Amino acid sequence: MQPDNSINSTTVVNPVNSDNAVNSTSPANTDNLFGNEQTATEATAVTDTTEPPKQQRVGKQQRKSDYADFKATYLTPAKLEKRHPVNIEDSVWEKLERIARILGDRDTTVGSYINAVLLEHLNLYADDIEIWRKL
Repeated sequence: MQPDNSINSTTVVNPVNSDNAVNSTSPANTDNLFGNEQTATEATAVTDTTEPPKQQRVGKQQRKSDYADFKATYLTPAKLEKRHPVNIEDSVWEKLERIARILGDRDTTVGSYINAVLLEHLNLYADDIEIWRKL
């Protein structure tokens, strides 16, 4: 009988330690717009376990164009007529306020941002909402 010199198939060549999956000096740990690290950590964990498809590199011009579109759609200051109070969680309010304050113009308010986001959502799902209403 000859000795088996092959590598065991259960041996892991490059094990990933879940504690060290995210390097503390990586850009994923830097402070993001919402001030949390959980989102960056989860995104890194997903890329460690699955192979995402190759994506085209997004250039600076494209990012500026996307930002201009986002700003024109959602962060345009608006005078709200016949306003109504809405209760939302404090953590959500803080995120919305931060977006409106940092990305919006001087007159952009959380209310105008929420109004634009909800209007977009309602327009996007208008057909589905009508179908669901008839069920």
